[in-house]
Amino acid sequence: MKFKRLRVCYPFKALSILTVCLALFACQKSADMADPLDSSAKNAVTSAEHPNIILVMTDDQGYGDFGMFNNPIVKTPKIEELASQSHRFTNFHVDPTCSPTRAALMSGKYSLRAGVWHTVMGRHMLSDKHDILPELLGDAGYNTAMIGKWHLGENYPFRPQDQGFKHVLSHGGGGVGQSPDYWENDQFDDTYFLNGKEKKYNGFATDVWFDEAIDFIKKQTNEEAPFFLYLSTNAPHIPWRAPEENIEPYRALGLNDDMAKFFGMITNIDDNIGRLRQAMRDEKIEDSTIFIFMTDNGSSMAAKSNGEPLTWIADDVKLEIEAKTGKKLNTLNNYMREGKASVYEGGHRVPFFIRWPNGKLTDPTDINDLAAHIDILPTLLDLAGIDSENLDTDGTSLVTVLREGISLPDRTMVVTNQRVLNPDPQRPYAVMQGNWRLVHAEHDGGEALFDLTTDPGQVNDISEQHPQRVIAMAKTYEQWWQHTTGKGTPTTRPIIGSEHENPSRLTGMDWLAPNTNQVPWWPGFGDDKWGNGHGWVGNEEKFMVSPWALNVAENGNYAITLYLHDIPANKVIPKSYAHLQLNGEATTMPIPPGATSVTFNVALDSGDIDIRAWFDHQSDESGLSKGLAAFYMYVEKLN
Repeated sequence: MKFKRLRVCYPFKALSILTVCLALFACQKSADMADPLDSSAKNAVTSAEHPNIILVMTDDQGYGDFGMFNNPIVKTPKIEELASQSHRFTNFHVDPTCSPTRAALMSGKYSLRAGVWHTVMGRHMLSDKHDILPELLGDAGYNTAMIGKWHLGENYPFRPQDQGFKHVLSHGGGGVGQSPDYWENDQFDDTYFLNGKEKKYNGFATDVWFDEAIDFIKKQTNEEAPFFLYLSTNAPHIPWRAPEENIEPYRALGLNDDMAKFFGMITNIDDNIGRLRQAMRDEKIEDSTIFIFMTDNGSSMAAKSNGEPLTWIADDVKLEIEAKTGKKLNTLNNYMREGKASVYEGGHRVPFFIRWPNGKLTDPTDINDLAAHIDILPTLLDLAGIDSENLDTDGTSLVTVLREGISLPDRTMVVTNQRVLNPDPQRPYAVMQGNWRLVHAEHDGGEALFDLTTDPGQVNDISEQHPQRVIAMAKTYEQWWQHTTGKGTPTTRPIIGSEHENPSRLTGMDWLAPNTNQVPWWPGFGDDKWGNGHGWVGNEEKFMVSPWALNVAENGNYAITLYLHDIPANKVIPKSYAHLQLNGEATTMPIPPGATSVTFNVALDSGDIDIRAWFDHQSDESGLSKGLAAFYMYVEKLN
């Protein structure tokens, strides 16, 4: 059980226990009492010590996917303006894929220690045992909102509304249209989840997220308490789609369809950053707000193009683009090696901009100190005046850098890519010390050493010239592995039968499958190569039946309903029998002709349970190894 901190009436400071008690007695103002402060006075109070916080994070946008980082093609003027007014961390790192980065950001702990090392397979649920950023801010009096992509758990107690966010608008899964999302969402005129309830929206997904963010900001202007807004876009994650007006200028340059759509998504984000900042100015909160912009991992474009998207552009088109832009095309990945999912620099070094005009920060500048996602939580708590001295984190506050220009002490950090069911120390990793990188890129490969000072593209392995450094950095990795996994890596289990979520909707994305290829994460909606024909829809027979690892909240009678596709699909099950296996014991029911679902009524005891569900033509469980999986399962505790 997670014990919550005392909530102190706003305004607040870091208080002793005695002071907290006095404050609780003193804070007697009724919630419906007229507030004596007008809007401008409230903003002044917030500005002084307890700032609003807006954290914008884009998805799969790498360091090179910005106009100011050696990419003369993509248009990002609004983000470039923000960067020019911000402190810019040039040596900032995250995990190579999305869920681990989000878990580390929220918890202030390395993703392995936070318990999230994959994006599927039931390994992307952030345990409720951690004290995470929205909870800590909320307990200190902040209003909290999360908009866009969560990807840290679809069910209680892992949803954003279970983890400290009071207002939530989100899609399901890691990308719009993935299995946990509403059926057939394709980023245009979709149905999303507003505080857990389905709601239809008009327009492009990114525009919807920013519309909601602006509405939230306008409502918060009249609130006394400060707010924390976590705005996490799905763009430019695949499938690459954007409004046509954002795509067409890139097609006109001669780019292929994938590149035009990818850059179109980024330009759409840029336009919306401009809208958001204008709304902040209109509401007169820009100076009193900490504004952070970052991305969650390296470029998916670089990953799909083997590390350098420039290779996708034909020589004649390249010359034409250079003539039109007046700039030489040398790199579209800022000279970095590889992209998303890689432990080379292109997979995990990302831009990180932070701005707070009223925060007594030094003038905007580049900061070259080694920093990472795990530093965000302690930094924001520090800036907000919230005591985090006894908080268990792996990060460090960046405030001395921001306010005094004092460099961080030398530190060693590690990133790893653990896209497997169980963590493995031989999976790819990189050890970072300043500009030194010790990279183990392949499971069965060795280690290479690079000095980014002279070799930013990580081309020349200099491990033989520096054997002692290699030994020392390898030893550091072993210590890091023990630190992050020494207490175990338990499976996080959604809770069924809870009053907080009943019924529960489970999808195949959370199966504990033997490998990533056996997880139905991408349905295949849409008309491009990242859509129709790419995913599991139409390939259902290729997936083996794998278990959901769950926890039953209470003893009782439960209805467990199995579907081949989700409810809105109305898909007929083309088999004769349905099978439900509970902790190894199976029950079988015939499937009525034309049925789209089968319901089992069962008695469950509280505690952990593993459930497998499938369809076939066998009247017993002998067909488990070749059965047609139930990709969706709804579990409801009956009165």
